[in-house]
Amino acid sequence: MEYFKELLNSLQRGVLSPVYLFYGDEVYLRDLAVSRFKDFLAGGDNSGLNYDPVDGETATPADIAARAEIPPFLAGKRLVVVKNPPYFKLHPKKAVKEDPEGDEGLRAPGKLEPLLDYLKEPLETTCLIFNTSEPVDKRKKLFLAVQKSGRAIDFTLLKKEDLKQWLAQKARAAGKYFAAGAAEALLDAVGPSLQCLVSEIDKLFCYTAGREVINPEDVRMVCPPGLEESIFDVVDAMGNKRYGKALNGIKDMLASKEPSPKILAMISRQFRLLLQARDLLEQGFKARDVQTRLKLHPYVTQKIIGQCKNFSRDSLICSLISLAELDAAVKTGRREFYPAIETFLLEMK
Repeated sequence: MEYFKELLNSLQRGVLSPVYLFYGDEVYLRDLAVSRFKDFLAGGDNSGLNYDPVDGETATPADIAARAEIPPFLAGKRLVVVKNPPYFKLHPKKAVKEDPEGDEGLRAPGKLEPLLDYLKEPLETTCLIFNTSEPVDKRKKLFLAVQKSGRAIDFTLLKKEDLKQWLAQKARAAGKYFAAGAAEALLDAVGPSLQCLVSEIDKLFCYTAGREVINPEDVRMVCPPGLEESIFDVVDAMGNKRYGKALNGIKDMLASKEPSPKILAMISRQFRLLLQARDLLEQGFKARDVQTRLKLHPYVTQKIIGQCKNFSRDSLICSLISLAELDAAVKTGRREFYPAIETFLLEMK
């Protein structure tokens, strides 16, 4: 959260860079930052005089550079926001390793030059913002040019304590507060994305209209966990040898009309991730390395690392073998899903 507060403080002080790159998983804060820049620099102007939204997927680098070079109209600054530009993308492994520009650079050499030339001496009266949801490649020429002339800001997901503080502030603003365990239940059900939390907390406010307190039971009624969170809970219960809780979780998923093959596939996937994470940790890799190598969301990585400590390597391998056999038996009609998964849990003891 500190990076966001620092950005807004610099904006309020009028200390601005001529170019920014906003990227990262926290979509809500990225879009909120763009909105604050728009209010501060263009006064909420939608006329196009001093606020110029650009579709990065269709505009060329030359178009973007030309728009950035337009002086403001009867104002001190002009804001140009480029949404979803493709020029910062992290290329897949098949991209040429020696050329971080990848296929784009090979197919259209020099096409970024107008924008690169602009960034060498950006117009001081223009604030140019690139806002992307894609993972970025920090080796790319354009990324390095933005860093040199302005700022590249990674909008990372907030830590759990920051999220709880944010939820408490939202509740206070609505004249409410979370009872013990309610905020944790909401985070467990929804995850760390502020965009998702905003939607769910509005539902909670409506559901608890007329009273101040939000209880864990309110959260369970309004924000039932998704399949992935339910699988986390089931595997957590397995790891802690609370097999009754694990079975109840599976019953709840079946009652919610989740297909049994999907539930089984998710449980199997979870055990594979636990085994891979355990192997990486034993090799000395850090949590961030585990996240990168397994291509997981930071929140999911945190859960996986916490869970894998509950299992030995041998038990994880045995579980995967048993799940594969169970899957084959269910698919061929030799066994019913629920009795089979119940037997699987009993054998884990």
